Formats: sequence, C-alpha cells, structure tokens
Amino acid sequence: MKRTSIVQFFHGEAILFSSVLQIGDSQKITSRARVLAVQRQYELFFGNEGESIFPVFTKTIPKLQSGRRNISLQTLQQSPVISVRSIRILAVSTAGVVHIGSTSTVDAEARIKHIRQLAPNASASSMRNTQTTSPITRDGE
Repeated sequence: MKRTSIVQFFHGEAILFSSVLQIGDSQKITSRARVLAVQRQYELFFGNEGESIFPVFTKTIPKLQSGRRNISLQTLQQSPVISVRSIRILAVSTAGVVHIGSTSTVDAEARIKHIRQLAPNASASSMRNTQTTSPITRDGE
C-alpha cells in the first residue's frame, strides 16, 4: 500500500556532498561520496597530488549477508499517511540520507581519506626537505 508523506515543518541548515533529502516514497536511493582531504600546516602544493589511487577508494566493501533466507513479513498499515510535525536538522553530509516515506532499497557509501601533514619545525621550507608525519604515498593507508 502506498502512503502519503506529510511534513508540516522542515528546517535544515546544510545538506551537502551527495546527501539525499527525500520526502515521499522512492524505489531506490543511492548516494556516493569519495573525499580526499589533505590538511597542512602551510599552504603548499606538490603538483600531482590527488592523482594517485589510494586503496581506500578501490577496495571492495563487503555486503552484509542475511543469516536467514526465507523471511516472512506481514505488515498492517493502519493509516495511509506518514505525518511528521517538525524536523530540525543541523547538517547532513557525505552520502547521508534523510528519508520520510517508504523505500525498497537504500545504498549509501562514503569513502574518506584524510591526510594531515605537520612540519617538524616551524618553517615552511623545512617541510619540503624532511619526512612529514603522513607522507602522500600509495602505501600511506
């Protein structure tokens, strides 16, 4: 049975980066985000950064397997309406989903590689000549 979704008040400050806001029924929701963030003590750019493929972005994510195969489910919808008085959300980010309604499948994935590079001493020039705490390499997982 299809139901009608009613939201009287919705206030969201920020919905970003492949996030989904769905009010109403849907068949399938898919959201994906891949983020490479490099945080440095000094503003430096070494040329080909971000062009390497990090394993975090290529590894296969295992799917959850249900222990039961033949599940019998019976539901009784006493009301044809999904009614929500008020929703206040500060933020939804990086493949997050806010959904009011019915859906068959939700498939969300966020892959984030955050690299922090700090210089061993206070000068920016020394950062170029010394090993950093988190070097940008394929093996730097």
